[in-house]
Amino acid sequence: MKHSPFFLGALCMSTLCLFGCKKAADNRPKRVPATVTVTYRGAAVEGATVTFHPANPDGKPAFGRTDAQGRASLTTFDPNDGALPGDYVVTVVKMVGSEQSLQTPSTEIGAMPANPVQGGAPPLQNTGARHLLPAKYADPNSSGLRATVNPSGENDFKFDLQD
Repeated sequence: MKHSPFFLGALCMSTLCLFGCKKAADNRPKRVPATVTVTYRGAAVEGATVTFHPANPDGKPAFGRTDAQGRASLTTFDPNDGALPGDYVVTVVKMVGSEQSLQTPSTEIGAMPANPVQGGAPPLQNTGARHLLPAKYADPNSSGLRATVNPSGENDFKFDLQD
């Protein structure tokens, strides 16, 4: 039985796609959906970076960027995949100034510091950027914001920032 080169090529490509598109097992720690709402003086805060710094040194940080309603879904490894269950210190940062001075957490595995609360977070570069929220909320040691992500149930956190 003779097959045309086109048929053999199509057969090879479909076989590669069938086996190559198989989703790999996710061996990363289990995340649970978690959302946050940030207000300042009662008004929604848009464009703030909210970071959940784990209290457990073996934990992983989670972060999100607030929308026009002040809401964000947290990300640990993949966009909007949630946070690991556990206790967190929370920071909220919104700055204006040089784009180079603003640090947005990376979604790459291992790209974020293991535990910023213990001094692992790199400082923001001083290039003229300024805080639009009280600076205390940008520092895990002074924010006063805490959250516990539960393994089941609702994890919807609300933070009303004050001066």
